[in-house]
Amino acid sequence: MPQGAITLPISALAGDPLQAAVDIDLDPLPPPAGAGGARMQASVNMGNAREVKLEKIECIGGPGTRYMITVRSKNYCPYSFFQMVTSDRVLQASDSVDLWVDPSRVKGIKGPKFQDLDPRQQRMLDTARMFQLLPEDQDLVGKSGAKLYNALGPLRQACFLNIVKKAAHRGTTANCGRFIRSLILCRQDRFFAMVEPEIQDFLRNSDLFKSAPNTLHEPLPDFQMEESFKSRDPHANLQVTLMRHANGALMAADIDIDEASGIEHGFEVIRNAVFQDRTNPYLIHQFLIAADPIEKTLDPGYRFLFK
Repeated sequence: MPQGAITLPISALAGDPLQAAVDIDLDPLPPPAGAGGARMQASVNMGNAREVKLEKIECIGGPGTRYMITVRSKNYCPYSFFQMVTSDRVLQASDSVDLWVDPSRVKGIKGPKFQDLDPRQQRMLDTARMFQLLPEDQDLVGKSGAKLYNALGPLRQACFLNIVKKAAHRGTTANCGRFIRSLILCRQDRFFAMVEPEIQDFLRNSDLFKSAPNTLHEPLPDFQMEESFKSRDPHANLQVTLMRHANGALMAADIDIDEASGIEHGFEVIRNAVFQDRTNPYLIHQFLIAADPIEKTLDPGYRFLFK
């Protein structure tokens, strides 16, 4: 039986090597497309490699045999695609396997240290006035600067890094993060911050934002709801919900990121996973990277630690 080979790129979505084993299934399609093929399995420890060569794949001569290839790794979502294999040739795979993380496998993150954050992000934390609205907020009360950043823990730190990266992005939010003054609450799916009142007119007049419902948002104590805006990009939308203090001078914002709609990934549609009934920041990290997979201008700058 004739045989062919393929070279298959495999990495994490951000482009990093997996440092893990992958299982690869090759299943020929029903005849005639899959005529001459045979089911095949391979297990490879990728280490630092970002590419694997699969050899001795059975196929018919001439037009070749069409396979469905599925790649699995325990910390990631599976990925499948179709691949033609032709005899006596080494083909570059028709798809690059960029694996999305499985949020249930994440135990923590490795992110930038406080001193390595952007100066504006450091100021948000240095000037923070954290208070308690729910029991989950209590451990951050009275903290600021590096102590606050370190106390956030992996989920809240991931959320913070996701939002500040998105809010500083010129292409999708026109760097609206420059209006954020100081952090006052931080949770795994959103944070609340004091903002410069000028942000309201900025968002009203920006072509990158549109009005959004604020019915799912509650104002902070002594604040009244104003308007809510959402970035117009198809994925990883930034939503900014404004509220004004009763004295009329101060303005705060409830800021979060939503995936908005699923992204097709290896025959499956990735949709946002929830953790404790809230948006999972680890999957938002993936939506941000997928929104600009080439330049990666929305990469929040942290990586995952697995169980």
